[in-house]
Amino acid sequence: MPTSSKKKAAAQTFRAQQKSPHIRSSGTTPSAPRGMHDILPPDQKYWEYVLEIAMQVMRGWDFQRLDTPMIEEAGLFIRSVGAESDIVTKELFELKSRGGSPAYVLRAEGTAPIVRAFIEHGLRSWPKPIKLCYAGPFFRYDRPQAGRYRQFHQFGMEVFGSAAPVTDAQLMYVQHVLLRQLGLEEYVFLLNTLGDQADRTAYIRALKEHYRRHVRKLCRDCKARLKTNPLRVLDCKEEKCQQVAYTAPRLLDTVSDEAQAHFTQVRTLLDELKVPYEIAPGLVRGLDYYVRTVWEVVPRRPGDPPTGSQTSLGAGGRYDHLVKALGGKDVPAAGGAFGIERLIDAIRREGIDLQLTDTPSVFVAQLGAQAKVGALRVMRLLQEAQIRFAESIDRDGIQPQLKLAERLNVAWVVVVGQKEVIDGTVILRNAESGMQEVVRQEDLVTELRRRLNVPQG
Repeated sequence: MPTSSKKKAAAQTFRAQQKSPHIRSSGTTPSAPRGMHDILPPDQKYWEYVLEIAMQVMRGWDFQRLDTPMIEEAGLFIRSVGAESDIVTKELFELKSRGGSPAYVLRAEGTAPIVRAFIEHGLRSWPKPIKLCYAGPFFRYDRPQAGRYRQFHQFGMEVFGSAAPVTDAQLMYVQHVLLRQLGLEEYVFLLNTLGDQADRTAYIRALKEHYRRHVRKLCRDCKARLKTNPLRVLDCKEEKCQQVAYTAPRLLDTVSDEAQAHFTQVRTLLDELKVPYEIAPGLVRGLDYYVRTVWEVVPRRPGDPPTGSQTSLGAGGRYDHLVKALGGKDVPAAGGAFGIERLIDAIRREGIDLQLTDTPSVFVAQLGAQAKVGALRVMRLLQEAQIRFAESIDRDGIQPQLKLAERLNVAWVVVVGQKEVIDGTVILRNAESGMQEVVRQEDLVTELRRRLNVPQG
């Protein structure tokens, strides 16, 4: 091809790229990917509050943290959550690889990666029960809507090595304790049993027969689910599908005596622990690995009627056969998780005062080149004492710095000048009254703690 033709072809390719909706031109204002969001500084207090209390509760109940990669092989989720699940068929974020195989995806949920790590690192030999927890971002290529993001955050807990009903109750009780410590009150646990795997054969036959009589009322997805996995139809949030599900036979009525006894014990324990719960016969959860006890936590007061499609705060269930299904030895297990964004929404909705110091209480001002170094040393003292401060060390005049301190509404201003650097002192100024005094640097933290009514370290 002649050189001029190459240039012409390159120019056409460039123009086509500029028109493509997938490639932003240099003049387009960038934005976060659809369904994902930035966590801005004013919102960070909520995240710190939730995560700090969550980890306090986890440590208190002897759960050990395990972090897994954000990328896993696609086969992990296909084998665990089910090839016909919505997660696999619609929601996996697939990653292109140069070799083409194996295929990788962004992790879609927390349990399967924890089980994979449990098997890979031989945790089965640890003293039982083995209690693990995790926190971090997860990804689903879902249609973004209120309370549903393509990147979302969860923390969860898993218990390996116990098939006892008390473990199911304990997990829900820990979740209940956590919600109470966050200050939340408006929630209820929806509870059901899926029985054992053998219990489902007869039930699925009855369920198919029920839905075939009402197939015209089902949404397109549920018509497909009826052929691949009928239990999924019970979980559909479409109103017309919920109406059909309301008259469907109940799995709870068909499970084995052993599974029924397990469920009864779980309920008895929850009653004694005063965990607010309701029986939800249509609750099946969206993952294939669950057996026996399953639950969701929804944001409404116990006893209030359901309000259509409810966005759950969290969920959980028992998955006694997942470790073996993923290549390990048979180990019973159960777990639960919360969505952090959803907990924050609930905290805001209930108007909970976080009782956090979200603004600095001290401003460090300086005068002169040498004083900038002295001010940095003072800032280190405050940081090590966990006294939050603000500063504007790039400014030279004292008045602009005092105006900024006034705008920030701090209680005290620490002024460092050339003389103070030589003397090893600072000027401590009351921001409201303007009264000030000289304080030795080694006494500054003690004085500020006393005046800010902060406990001595």
